Amino acid sequence: MGKGILIVIAGISLIITLLILSLDANNESGMKTTAAYFDEMQARLISNSGIEIYLEKLRRDKSLTGTFPDNNLMNGDYDVTIWGPDTALEIKSIGNFNDVSHTSLIKARREAVILPPITSSIYIGTNNLNLHLSGDMTIDGNDYNIDGSAGPNPPLPGIGVSNATDSAFVIDSLKPKITNDIKGAGGVPSVYTTPDTTNWDEITQNFIFAADTTVTSGTFSQGTFGTMTNPEITYVNGDVTLSGNATGSGVMIVNGDLNMSGNFTFYGILIVYGKSQITTKVTGGAGIYGSAIIVGDGINMMASGHAGFYYSSQAINNAKTNLKSSRFHILSWWE
Repeated sequence: MGKGILIVIAGISLIITLLILSLDANNESGMKTTAAYFDEMQARLISNSGIEIYLEKLRRDKSLTGTFPDNNLMNGDYDVTIWGPDTALEIKSIGNFNDVSHTSLIKARREAVILPPITSSIYIGTNNLNLHLSGDMTIDGNDYNIDGSAGPNPPLPGIGVSNATDSAFVIDSLKPKITNDIKGAGGVPSVYTTPDTTNWDEITQNFIFAADTTVTSGTFSQGTFGTMTNPEITYVNGDVTLSGNATGSGVMIVNGDLNMSGNFTFYGILIVYGKSQITTKVTGGAGIYGSAIIVGDGINMMASGHAGFYYSSQAINNAKTNLKSSRFHILSWWE
């Protein structure tokens, strides 16, 4: 009887021992599985984060291309390769964590820059307009190339305003000696009423988001804010004076008062927008080939001297063709 009990106890002990060993083995296997799963997920997160990080870099550096290895992230690293044109961009990211690698690949297209509607050589949108035009300045809605030759497009009004009251006010305010210099569609002076349905907040914020150059208040008498070969989106945050021999091409957004003087010339679209009360002063030989747009609750516009505003489809189309936005359309994401 005693021997039987001992045998039973020994058997139970053996079974318990085997169960414990089995549980330990299962636990160790489970831990290994969990650790491997964590490593795989971490490598995947690193890889996908690499894509997101370099999309942001591409937003700021629009010519970024090539291979960028050994980027540290989340206790791992990733390698990124960018190739292809803006219409068929590809980005590959390989994330590494411990001994695990994960590859992500996207195809994307940089979205086109959307320009505002161009309805005149100068467009003024406001509920409170104060206008002082004098001297021998020219506002011309006929189409010109940037070399001064005739452009291919039909003429636009020299000045466009947002309501009929402003249109009558502009005509009444023009001094006789410059009346013949307000040219374009519809006779002289060429002043048209163009109802404004544009979402200027959306237009300007898209340009600001995609800006190639951002500057604050100040005076700029030298320098280039884009060229016809390489136009730029320039955002000026504050009151600015553009003078001397400075020049620019593309799109310029001014969130403040604008003073143009000297020989400053801009080729493309100049938008003065943002402040509730905007003062724009143009003197000397400064001018614009393209179109100027001034929108605000109240606008004081003063222009004199030899200033010139010339509608130029060539300058505008050059900006439309060559400017790059900072928004992407993801065509596919593989991992």
